[in-house]
Amino acid sequence: MTLRSAPIQQCPANPLPLPGEGRVRGVCPHAVDCVHPHPNPRPQGGRGLPRRCAFTLVELLVVMGVIAVLATLTLVSVRAITDNARLSSATNTVMAALDNARALAMKKNTIVLVVFRPRFEGNNKQVVEIVTARWSGEAPTAWVSYSPPLLQVVDRFVPIPDVPVRALPPGTKVAGPSYGAGEDLVWVTQSHLPAIDQSSGLGEVRGQLIAVMYSADGTTLTRNSQTDSARTFVDFNNDGIQDVAGSSIDYNIIPPPTIAVSDFNEAYFDHRFENEETYVSVVPFVAVYDDDQARETYGDDDWNDPQQYLGELTNNDPNNPPLGYIAQFADRIHFNRYTGVAMK
Repeated sequence: MTLRSAPIQQCPANPLPLPGEGRVRGVCPHAVDCVHPHPNPRPQGGRGLPRRCAFTLVELLVVMGVIAVLATLTLVSVRAITDNARLSSATNTVMAALDNARALAMKKNTIVLVVFRPRFEGNNKQVVEIVTARWSGEAPTAWVSYSPPLLQVVDRFVPIPDVPVRALPPGTKVAGPSYGAGEDLVWVTQSHLPAIDQSSGLGEVRGQLIAVMYSADGTTLTRNSQTDSARTFVDFNNDGIQDVAGSSIDYNIIPPPTIAVSDFNEAYFDHRFENEETYVSVVPFVAVYDDDQARETYGDDDWNDPQQYLGELTNNDPNNPPLGYIAQFADRIHFNRYTGVAMK
């Protein structure tokens, strides 16, 4: 039996065979047997076009789900790394400011104070500034209306002009034990000014100005040993007047001013307004923490309630759980008793 090849049909688009081209069956849409080259030849034998492979809808949904899970995990990890880096940066900034203040105290042979002060930044945002101040050498007095009235010494500190003000990363704060009030198991920290009405002073629980004091030999103090003062304030604008609680107190007048007991012990510590010059709480150690993270963890809508504020943020009493956020997650900085060197 003799096999005969099928006749070649000419393609109307290319009627003549091209030199060097062989006959390819079914490669042209114009004829079954055509020599016109075609980019997608159909296999010989009449088996039809090759099968095309693709993802099914289920496979696509599975892949999209995996991508979504990986994206979520990545976002959480990046956020945790960012928060940790912010807290580490804040702690390092505080350490550097404390070391610098200690060196200045020894160099200038004077008492130096490091104050952590909240300030507004931008649109209803807050940042904590680190101000380095020195004792002015003044020890003015005021009558406090005890029964009978007592004459108390109030130290005045002023910022050191050639020491730049440092700022902590936004959202971070510094806390210290409520040493002056005799409540060592409660933390005190800066006020959150955006949550306090700057006209009335009402709103979230008010905080205090936290400070660390260095003597001329570099060790830490809790009060000025040269005057044995009862209170200390920083005259930030260096005008000789203490601006606090809507009042201006001039300690240089004669006779000395009279201050109510409640103001002397409480109100003049509460920091309500941005530019207030309240009494500072000099503390024996500090803790740096992420205030934004604390607010996100617990929610701050009820922090105008002192009990909620205490329980969720400032409680440091292990016998009265739960501990607040500061006690659990802050970076603590202590000081060597003999040298005053700051230690993490």
